[in-house]
Amino acid sequence: MPGFDDLLDAVRAGFTAPDGRPVPVRAHEVDPRRVLPAEPVGPLVAEPPADLLAELGEPTTGALVVADGDRAVLLWTADPVGGGHRALGAAVAAATAGSAQAVRAVRAEAAVLDALHSVGKRLTAQLDIDTLVQDATDAATTSTGAAFGAFFYNLINDYGESYTLYTLSGVPREVFSRFPMPRNTEVFAPTFRGDGTVRSDDITVDPRFGRNEPYSGMPEGHLPVCSYLAVPVVSPTTGEVLGGFFFGHPEPGRFTARHAYVAEGIAGYSAIALDNARLYDRQANLARELSRALLPDTPAVAGVDVVTRYLPAATGQKIGGDWYDVLRLPSGATAFVIGDVVGHGITAAAVMAQVRAAIRSYALLEMPPSQLLATVSRLVDPSFVTCFYAVHDPDTDTLTYANAGHLPAVLLPPDGPPRPFGEAMAQPLGVGRTFPSASTTFPRGTSLVLFTDGLLESRTRDLTVSMDWLLAALPALRGPADPHTACDELIRTLTGGTHDDDIALILARRTGLPRHHRRAPATAVELVALRDGIAAWAREQGATEALTEDIVLAVYEAMANSVEHGYRDKPGELDVVAENDDDVLTVTVTDWGTWKQPDPSDTTRGRGLPLITMLSGSSKTTRRPDGTTVAMRWPLR
Repeated sequence: MPGFDDLLDAVRAGFTAPDGRPVPVRAHEVDPRRVLPAEPVGPLVAEPPADLLAELGEPTTGALVVADGDRAVLLWTADPVGGGHRALGAAVAAATAGSAQAVRAVRAEAAVLDALHSVGKRLTAQLDIDTLVQDATDAATTSTGAAFGAFFYNLINDYGESYTLYTLSGVPREVFSRFPMPRNTEVFAPTFRGDGTVRSDDITVDPRFGRNEPYSGMPEGHLPVCSYLAVPVVSPTTGEVLGGFFFGHPEPGRFTARHAYVAEGIAGYSAIALDNARLYDRQANLARELSRALLPDTPAVAGVDVVTRYLPAATGQKIGGDWYDVLRLPSGATAFVIGDVVGHGITAAAVMAQVRAAIRSYALLEMPPSQLLATVSRLVDPSFVTCFYAVHDPDTDTLTYANAGHLPAVLLPPDGPPRPFGEAMAQPLGVGRTFPSASTTFPRGTSLVLFTDGLLESRTRDLTVSMDWLLAALPALRGPADPHTACDELIRTLTGGTHDDDIALILARRTGLPRHHRRAPATAVELVALRDGIAAWAREQGATEALTEDIVLAVYEAMANSVEHGYRDKPGELDVVAENDDDVLTVTVTDWGTWKQPDPSDTTRGRGLPLITMLSGSSKTTRRPDGTTVAMRWPLR
């Protein structure tokens, strides 16, 4: 500010001691920050320069006061506390006629700097790019007095360079949405190249205006722009032109050098904030991709609709230790796994990957849940790793599970209240050594929900209340609604759209397969009808005559065994289910009888099960306290 600099120069040059001798005052001794207004007059106590005190010859405390009016007085007072100020030296500068205006200018300058600092703090603390750029556009539009302002983003891709309207302030977006995006014309080029600020009192008379063939000037219907101000936003780290702020006003001469200075300041803060936000976004996306890369694709499971979700924490380090897994086992069973490694970051993700790999390996060996968790627990360092592991056997519709310190899974039956799995609880992996297991039925129409604590955690309610909320929300998953939509709605209901921790979720809905199902009395007459039904079904699936004969013979042998051994002393029923799972034909024969072991001395008996094994691709016999199930499989191709 030239006027104020002249004032200080005059004060330094014209200061005299009480006896009239000139006293030199160095530039750093007259600090603009020590300039005070005349009302109220008061000293600004400072350490007086030793050489100046020696010249004055009196013990003093110094204060510089710019008085109201046209005088600039440099005071040194001996009694600042008592208020008895004496002018030990004074200078009346030739350039002090505008001293009051100078003070007002200093105040205005300070206000601008304070405002810029406030805007800068707000922008650089913001990591959401959309919010950041809108805040910057609003602040700059208000500070410059523009009728409207906009930020255009500089996009460079395989198709070249383009400029996209990112934010708008002062007018509705619809006002500009029907106009094409700006091109690199002579008016816009300095901004998009990052050459510097363009300020015009009347852009319509600028020689660069209108030279954008085949157009001339602004398109029809555009808001009137006379005063024009444009400032590039340039990355301080790479020098890349990120975009530009553009401001307009219908009246001429509305933008001053001070307005340009303010806009440049906001553009500078915006560039720093955009660099930070873009770096944060890149890191967040990398973390998100890494987390998802560590998680498997969900396989198709015959007879079960499976939906999985993984949502990284919305704040903080977005790499976490939550995981899920769904595995098709060699026997035809399906394993469902959910787990959580405490903490976030690379370490948690690495531990999670190791534990998940170990569980997958042992699961494919068909280890029972209790044995699997015990084996993995011996491999894990003592740390807080929780895991719920369940296996669904489609032949018996049984779910067998074990829990290593994890939140209980929940079973949602077709009717009735949801049921948390409170049984088979044990300590986390790496801590516990034994893991009890439990079993339950998993019939058609039932849903299994497994989740990590991020689904329930809230700053406003404890975990018990959140669990109650979950149980209240789960019945909405019933019915024909798309399971993906139902799963997303469940997450929104419980989190309100925000979550501070990772969320992993599995929703498994037992639907059953298009299948042949018959239940009939276990009599010789009914066996013939059941056999004929299986033969017709096998042909419908495309089985050859040779394969159909094998299927019919094996199934008939299984049914005959049930009649002879299961219901030897009493009548009963047989249940026959045939399913086609991705061209693998499965037939299960279930009875509720009490089998008796054949007499080992009778060499004509005990050949049924070996015959079934020989005729089928694979078979499994499951003995239960209340009966037996024989499952047989044949590949169709």
